[in-house]
Amino acid sequence: MIKLNWKASRRGISAFLLALALLASGALTAQGVAPPAAATTESQREATALLKAMAEYLAGMEYFRCTSTNGYETVQANGQKVEFGETREIFLARPNRLRVEEVSSDGVSDLTLFDGRQITAVSAGFNVYAQAPQPPSLEDALVYFVRDLRMRAPLALLLSTHVRTDLLELAKNVDYVERTKIGRKDAHHIAAQSESVDFEFWIADGSKPLPLRVVITYKTAPGQPKFWSDISNWQTNRKLSDKRFQLELPEGAREIPFAVQLSALGATPPGARTGEVTP
Repeated sequence: MIKLNWKASRRGISAFLLALALLASGALTAQGVAPPAAATTESQREATALLKAMAEYLAGMEYFRCTSTNGYETVQANGQKVEFGETREIFLARPNRLRVEEVSSDGVSDLTLFDGRQITAVSAGFNVYAQAPQPPSLEDALVYFVRDLRMRAPLALLLSTHVRTDLLELAKNVDYVERTKIGRKDAHHIAAQSESVDFEFWIADGSKPLPLRVVITYKTAPGQPKFWSDISNWQTNRKLSDKRFQLELPEGAREIPFAVQLSALGATPPGARTGEVTP
């Protein structure tokens, strides 16, 4: 049986997610993040305009829901890459509500809920949950969730209104790759870089420039592992029911601290894998 290097793989993924969350709070900008390089060719100008249009459209939606099918590589001690996956149903209602229902590739179900008052993370597999007070805005809540509670939030920046500025600050060497299709949808494929990652977006053609696929390569991490996400079933600006953001705990669920709080005490949450942050 393959012995999974969870600690190393999760550290690499969490580091980039933390960078995105900190960008949303302005912390990295304060440290002197370099401005994006000026687009000099027609291809670069077109790609930059598409990236900006996507970011503006995401930030401008009051409500949306979508399905994110993700895969990520873990690099083993022998250098081999092993891929794992998850499917996330995402429901967002600005200014302060978010629901993410996750099923991982091993069948374990988890729930993350920001209801405007508190953050709740539920691990159905262990029938436990953790809660913490929620900062007032969704932007601050996402930063707190990733940076302070040390929880995973793939592509967190795309859920924040700060995506309209911070994504362009993050992106360097933006260029147009090709016009293509994702499923049956026409899409623009663009590529860009940051200091630590290379990333690609496939952006829907037309008046709704939504992200349909994202690929991130962690070029400074050992083995340069990848994270990818296919984003589908978009429903935009359709008001979501308040019931969608109401918490219903599984019968008999037990409340525990967040894993980062247990780690501070030198404890490990029941059933948690080494290096994996779970509620």
